[in-house]
Amino acid sequence: MGRGEMPSPSSHREGTAGPGNKAERPGHVAAERLPQTVSDGTSEREMRISRRRATVKSLLISGQDFPPRKGGISNYMASVAEALGPEQVCCLTSVRANGATGESEPARTYRRPAAFAKPWHIQAPGFSAAMTEILLRERPQVAQIATVHDAHMGMWLRRWFNIPYVVYAHGNEILGVSQSDWQKPRLSLMNADRILAVSRFTAQLLGEIGVPAEKIEIIHPGCDIHHFHPREPNPDLRDKLLGGKVNSRVILSVGNLVSRKGHDVVIKALPLLMEKIPDVVYLIVGDGGYRKELEDLAAALGVRERVILAGQVSHQSLPDVYALSDVFIMPSRAQLESCDVEGFGIVFLEAGACGKPVIAGRSGGVEDAVLDGVTGILVNPVDVDDVANALTQVLSDTGLAVTLGRQGRERVVREFDWKRVAGRIHSVLESVVASH
Repeated sequence: MGRGEMPSPSSHREGTAGPGNKAERPGHVAAERLPQTVSDGTSEREMRISRRRATVKSLLISGQDFPPRKGGISNYMASVAEALGPEQVCCLTSVRANGATGESEPARTYRRPAAFAKPWHIQAPGFSAAMTEILLRERPQVAQIATVHDAHMGMWLRRWFNIPYVVYAHGNEILGVSQSDWQKPRLSLMNADRILAVSRFTAQLLGEIGVPAEKIEIIHPGCDIHHFHPREPNPDLRDKLLGGKVNSRVILSVGNLVSRKGHDVVIKALPLLMEKIPDVVYLIVGDGGYRKELEDLAAALGVRERVILAGQVSHQSLPDVYALSDVFIMPSRAQLESCDVEGFGIVFLEAGACGKPVIAGRSGGVEDAVLDGVTGILVNPVDVDDVANALTQVLSDTGLAVTLGRQGRERVVREFDWKRVAGRIHSVLESVVASH
């Protein structure tokens, strides 16, 4: 199968970690004797599962990607910890706390930079000391490793402490492994008890470097459906961000300003779009080194006054930003030569959860986040005409926009609520512990 093709959903175990499919796991409780029913109507099997779920505790290791540091993986790991809760997870990271972090942490977090120091002969004693402390206080039975960059620590855990480990796979870092001659990352993936891929695309990348399919579990990231939900636009925020363009139709992008995200293609599409829908504005939330190029491009095309680069917005304020928009767009494109690809695209879930129609680039793992014609429209991310046509279609058809937004919200609630995702993750961890 080529890198540009999507594997069949049945190629890997997708969503099989849910409670209804535990019988597929070797050594799982489904292989035990038939359950007996006790007086309150609860079966003995259900009681055993409940007791084990309450006692299985994991250690989440995320060296560089953890709050208060910003970033997609950092937010993802924080959400995993919060969704699992302090009874099911504790965390180890090198990232130091700021003044406001410690009180609100969802799980006990050990901030031990020495455990991640370089070179390895300095890191090893620091890691050993941190683990001794964590084992005495927490007694974790399995480790979750945030990225392949720290996955060698999983091999140490198994060798020194007999603790199994799972590794999260996102996209860019797996591309890096596939293009590198360094064997340690590949070896740490091969030796993992399970690898949690964020998308079918990422699972395909893992298969291309030789990871056995039976070790790969596809578990998509979640979304906080209580934080991200449809709401009325905040007039003060509208005035602040849009200024004199408060009555314009708003196209929104949220994300770091890097070339992969496709902001430039949207800007190039604006002149074509404005021939049919003249009163539009493109609101870009996020920051990065690509900002100057985008400003220059908008000026060269004569649409500078239609492009608003708002900079960073707090996570707390993001739902209000989504509420200002008529359509969300991020035509991400894969840049495989520089190991830069959208492994999934959590922002598409956020926009959908807020009831907004979505336009996305057909690349990487985006097809798992956006269902074409159901929750949004997938476009060729390098085709300006395709992007302009999709924007015109959504902005000129209110019925279509409402339907896409409603179905997007319904899908996020149904499939991506963090409680459901955390249940899938924890079931994988249970399975790993049971078979270790």
